[in-house]
Amino acid sequence: MKNEDLFKYQKDAMRLLTSGFEKDKLVHAYLLDGNPGCGSLDAAIYMAKKLLCEKQNAPCMNCGDCKKIDSHTHLNVLFIHPDGDVIKKEQIENLIKDFSLTSFNGKPQIYIITQADKMNASAQNALLKFLEEPNPNHYAFLITSNYKRLLDTIVSRCQFIHFKPIPKQYLMSKLIDYGVEKDIAYIVSHLTSEVDVAMKYIEEGKITNFMLVAKKIVDKDLKQKDVYVEYYRNKVIFIEEKDKFYHRLFLDILILIYQEILLKMTTSKNEYFDDILENVKFKDIKINDIIRKLDLLNTYQERFNYYVNLDLQYTSLFSKL
Repeated sequence: MKNEDLFKYQKDAMRLLTSGFEKDKLVHAYLLDGNPGCGSLDAAIYMAKKLLCEKQNAPCMNCGDCKKIDSHTHLNVLFIHPDGDVIKKEQIENLIKDFSLTSFNGKPQIYIITQADKMNASAQNALLKFLEEPNPNHYAFLITSNYKRLLDTIVSRCQFIHFKPIPKQYLMSKLIDYGVEKDIAYIVSHLTSEVDVAMKYIEEGKITNFMLVAKKIVDKDLKQKDVYVEYYRNKVIFIEEKDKFYHRLFLDILILIYQEILLKMTTSKNEYFDDILENVKFKDIKINDIIRKLDLLNTYQERFNYYVNLDLQYTSLFSKL
């Protein structure tokens, strides 16, 4: 996330961080908590640059220190990431060992632990001992999306700063800038707040395929044609997909389209799925029928959380839609 976006969408969090620096009252450890994509990691990197950049307008973003921090090659900034799905005791012990050495060029030493809530019990206890005896020239930034998984004693030794969820419109605008179609950007914004994760979903191509089928099914439904026929034509992509995430996503897409239809019927305005809605004869559609379809889709959404015969579930759904 760019600095201007950090200060726009996380104004309060950034004010707390930067005011501590400006008043020379930075604490030795910060716990930055928020949903993935909220900018908490970018904020930690920004503060690392602010501490190490020697330019008058620090962080300048262009000096050797700033560029090395961006590339994770600065000797005074150590990043710790989960090894697989956990941060192990050995990783924290290596951190402590590295920080026991004299800092490079006498500058502050900074460690950033991403997904800190994935530290196992041994790792947390090892870190706790390190936090209890802070060096005045050491700064910690613990990034987490669920601080309650951390020991209370760790939380109490950090300044807690909460990062607000990023508006969906922010992610959508970024994706559209990358050339992503508006409807796809709208759908993906309901899955993640992270641009990189969103692009990964899009590049897989599955979301686009499921969206196209969903649009065809809704179009057939609004024209009072048999929607099962459209499902049957595309049956192979449903049966071959083993990840239930994508089946739930398909129902989510249907829900988003019907919600947009409902919005159009009640406000005469819509923002997405123009290729379907522009030819709809709304005078022939009843609001209660759209609400019934939404309730039905939500019911089947719950069913897809369990191991079911997918073909039977889809057949059942489309016979009732």
